Amino acid sequence: MEEKCIALYHRIMRRENFEVAAKDLFYLLISAQTKNPNQPRILYVDIDGHRNTAGGFDSDMLELQKEFGLGFLLPYFTEVHFPLCSVVNTKEQSNDIPAKLEISNAENKRDSSLDELHIENYSKTEFMSEQEVYTYLQQVSAFLRKYNDLDQFYVQMEKEAYDPLGLLYIWRTYMRDLINELFALFCYGNLISAAAMTRTMIECYVFLSILKKEKSEKLLEDWYLCNTIIGSKKYDTVIQNRILRSMELYCDDKNLNYPEIYNRFIKKNENEWLGSIISRKRITFCDVCDYLGEPGLYSDFQEASSFVHSQDIISKTNPFVFYSSIYNKFRTMMSYIYKAIRLFPVSEEMKEEVQELERELFALADIYIR
Repeated sequence: MEEKCIALYHRIMRRENFEVAAKDLFYLLISAQTKNPNQPRILYVDIDGHRNTAGGFDSDMLELQKEFGLGFLLPYFTEVHFPLCSVVNTKEQSNDIPAKLEISNAENKRDSSLDELHIENYSKTEFMSEQEVYTYLQQVSAFLRKYNDLDQFYVQMEKEAYDPLGLLYIWRTYMRDLINELFALFCYGNLISAAAMTRTMIECYVFLSILKKEKSEKLLEDWYLCNTIIGSKKYDTVIQNRILRSMELYCDDKNLNYPEIYNRFIKKNENEWLGSIISRKRITFCDVCDYLGEPGLYSDFQEASSFVHSQDIISKTNPFVFYSSIYNKFRTMMSYIYKAIRLFPVSEEMKEEVQELERELFALADIYIR
């Protein structure tokens, strides 16, 4: 019987350079080998933009298709299909995939068209230009670049026993993007946005911490069902019914009582999935923070929330006039970034780097907190 082929598809976006696209394709290959070991694979790639004035592909995408696609990727597939060419591997597909992708002389080329649209908030970047702060931001940036390269590490990692669907690692990917955006916002002087998004960072940390602490498949399943059922209410009737039908089928497959689950969640708030561990008629985020038991969680959340609410006085009375106020918000933001990173496995070397970055973060207080 002929073995079934796995079809893989990837779309390269306009702003993605050679390095980004190559890493994405490599991680796609690693993921396919992990999920379907040694099974025949076919790769399909589309490329948005990346054209020169003559209408051909720019140098990045020429190199990606010819050198990387045909020179490196082809042996690990039975076929590869790029916009420039489609090629069949005449040899047996290799499954001896390198553990890590090394790109020599990679340049971070950027299309300047969108850069020209950016309005730099120079009035809020003086703090970042202070030598001690700038040096620290360079160290954080170097660390986050390495952290972003851990996707390959997490793809190959076995799922937690209580998370068979891999929901937490999907959540980690969202959190990685949130970390990158938070750091970029701060560096660009978008301090209001950075302060407001710190609230989201805190929420991610709190809810993920509880799921990691409890290690309960039932609790994780309740989170999935509760938020999907409640979230269906924001759609029109047709789409809502489709979503609820999919939940009903899921429950049938798991031998769960769907009517009971539906009635439990549909009229409650989004924290109701925590009802099995928090005994409250209506569970608030304050209750969730109290359950986790870490000092300062809810007060940090309240301060960050002031930048979300339009009328809150705290965020409307010159919150970034003094370096001390900027530093305090930066310290909160970075502290929860480090807390969130620690929720998932990292190497001992990276753990030590996080610890050193935290020490240097708090050392900045001696300079900017008077």
